[in-house]
Amino acid sequence: MEQYTCTKEFAEANNLFFERIMYKFLRSWVNDHDDETLLRFDQSLDEYLANDALRDFFLNTEHPVQKLLKDRLITCHLGRRVESVYFDPVNGDPLLAPTEQRIYNLARRMDIESMHIPFRSVHPNKQTPAGGTADISTYPDGSEELRYNSGNHFCSRPASGNVFDEHSKHCTAKSGNDLHILYKRGFLEERLHDIKEQTAAMHANGETRLQYFVICSRHSLQEGHFGVSLVIMDPSNPDFPRRVLVCDTLLKELPHHPRWWNHFVAEYSNVFGDAVAELLEDLSHPLQKVNIKGDNPYRHDWDCPYYAASMADALADLVNANPEFMLDGSADEIHNAMKGLMPDYYQYNHEIKGRQCIQEANRLKRWKSGRAAIKDIVAEMRLRSRLNLGEFL
Repeated sequence: MEQYTCTKEFAEANNLFFERIMYKFLRSWVNDHDDETLLRFDQSLDEYLANDALRDFFLNTEHPVQKLLKDRLITCHLGRRVESVYFDPVNGDPLLAPTEQRIYNLARRMDIESMHIPFRSVHPNKQTPAGGTADISTYPDGSEELRYNSGNHFCSRPASGNVFDEHSKHCTAKSGNDLHILYKRGFLEERLHDIKEQTAAMHANGETRLQYFVICSRHSLQEGHFGVSLVIMDPSNPDFPRRVLVCDTLLKELPHHPRWWNHFVAEYSNVFGDAVAELLEDLSHPLQKVNIKGDNPYRHDWDCPYYAASMADALADLVNANPEFMLDGSADEIHNAMKGLMPDYYQYNHEIKGRQCIQEANRLKRWKSGRAAIKDIVAEMRLRSRLNLGEFL
């Protein structure tokens, strides 16, 4: 992944231009909706536009995010490429315009997940009433846990569901022939039951070729960590796999298992019986830094969705290139082959990249996930317009 970002001076100028765009947008809205300026009270127009107009706009507009994105200049700024973003060299936070940050925060308050722009907002209980990001010094007494796991920094915010959907769409496109991608919300055990049912149906329809299933899901209700598996099934025996390769992401080195290993074993055993434990092979990649309490929150590694997506893509590509290799190759051979398909995290010699390089790659991916969410909203708006289905759902 190319890693180019702009200078702070360029970003500041760009943000200032955006503030002017939003001032003009909100002033026009106020002029047309004077009866909806509920939070103005005795403020002057300029004070109101600076403080509360955007919140009133969100409160009184049926589809506020889409309404904003109908303005080309607003869309261009919110959906700008990563090359136009300046990231703080210490904590990795992107330099956002003040009104831009409030747009993301106010959108986060909406009960519509697709409106959340990934990683760019803080939780509503860490916002000011107007939608700004509250300073940590304003947190109430006794909020040490909130401070530790604050999510105040771009790189330490958990992924939203639309990030998972983005990765699923990309990986699922690789399916076909005897490769099946089960990149779905839910948990591993559900996907394993899907595999048994699909394989039994294939057997009933006369299928004899081996079938390859790449799974990406959370482990279980008890442990929500993401994991990836490749399950090879023979349709003549849908009750037990031919081979099972599982991948986790926590920092460890083979042959030592990651600490979530018992969840892999439990979920597979629940579906295929205890004997399957002897079949599980570990292809885990030591990518995810274990968080240390007391460490700066922006150093915490919340990037499991990106590691999992990379591993799922690598397994899918290997199956499509050489399914026999995935059936007969050794775990070490397959593990190294995966590294060659994960250039964001491994060097050409298959050595893992340094922690700073991995963090930079994931930081850029996080920005691009937000950009993809914005593009999806705009694309749906245009599609509905073309189909004459009304403006929005």
